[in-house]
Amino acid sequence: MKKFLLALSFSALTQAAMAAQTLDRAVAIVDDDVVLASELERRLETIKGDLAARNVRAPADDILRQQVLERLIVDNLQLQLARRAGVRISDQELASIIENIAKENQLSPEQFRMKLAADGINYELFREDIRNEVMIARARQGHVNRRVFISEQEVNSLADQITEQGEANTEYHLGHILIPISESASSDEVANASERARLIVEKIREGADFAGMAIANSSGQEALQGGDFGWKTLNQMPTLFATAVRNMQIAEVSDPLRSATGLHILKVFDIKGIQKVMVEQTHARHILIQPSKILTEVDAEKKARELAEKLRSGADFAELAKEHSADPGSGSLGGDLGWANPGTFVPEFERTMKSLAVNEISEPVRTQFGWHIIQVLGRRADDQTDDKIKDRAYRMLHQRKFEEEVETWIREIRDQAYVKVLDSEG
Repeated sequence: MKKFLLALSFSALTQAAMAAQTLDRAVAIVDDDVVLASELERRLETIKGDLAARNVRAPADDILRQQVLERLIVDNLQLQLARRAGVRISDQELASIIENIAKENQLSPEQFRMKLAADGINYELFREDIRNEVMIARARQGHVNRRVFISEQEVNSLADQITEQGEANTEYHLGHILIPISESASSDEVANASERARLIVEKIREGADFAGMAIANSSGQEALQGGDFGWKTLNQMPTLFATAVRNMQIAEVSDPLRSATGLHILKVFDIKGIQKVMVEQTHARHILIQPSKILTEVDAEKKARELAEKLRSGADFAELAKEHSADPGSGSLGGDLGWANPGTFVPEFERTMKSLAVNEISEPVRTQFGWHIIQVLGRRADDQTDDKIKDRAYRMLHQRKFEEEVETWIREIRDQAYVKVLDSEG
């Protein structure tokens, strides 16, 4: 839910009984609309109830009334802009929004309505308040988003700051094995030590116990503790270790690292703080056969099965894709779809692709686009940490600039509007 919806709480929705004489009296003219005394009184009581629930002392009534009236004027202006822009919230969408609010309060829709009634809240007024809030938010997003500009340099700069702060606070629990090499070692001794270190790495990667290997082979000070190097930030470990570790994942074992004292083997037992975002990508290609006015559904499936059989018999996938595929994007590339993240393709395609072994040819699979013959060419773990950090940086910058621009935009529409306060005393 949007923040403005989550902010709605029972305490903030408390309504007072409205005096009959205030129902049809305008307290302000706002361009083509008016603010009614009933709206002002209801909003005043809502604010007072919210302040009381939070144990916040309310200002003097005349000051609070003036503040609330000004907020109503600004909301009214935004609502008029929303209506002129054609923003509409259907009853179905509104019902879904209110259902989500109920869920946030751990209530069913019916329980939520009963709670509103118990708190003296008119449900129809509540619905229209929510409708107006959503319309205002959408109008605000539409007008203000166009005013927000974020440069690539700003994103990269903030992303670098986030990375530096994250790295400074991230802790790594390391295992360490040292294979010593003396300064006077001969080339043969260095080669023997290198081979020994390589075999240790190989055994650990194949499942050998790191602690046992460290006790048996390491000359490091922590050897008898199973090579446990403890928890360290990048700034607390040797530069050689930090350079290697910042690119490693949990349970990963490094290649031997050479220093003046010998060869070091590291294992990352655990990481606390910012961790890398690894995504399994799939490299696939396909041939798409689309039913048409000329090619019936039955004939399209038959053609797809014939092509799949040819491929299993050794036919060239790329050539058949160029000749037969109806996908204009990949057909000319031999059906190649490139490396793709999970969720890139429609569910039926994804499920089939995921089930295939590398180089396996699928049975024809039907999607909304037609019949596909799929082949997986490879899979890999792709480090998308930088992309995620840049995405986070962009969102942070956008939120910051959006909030700044909202204030400017509201001042502008307020200054440009015709507003006449008639009476706010109720």
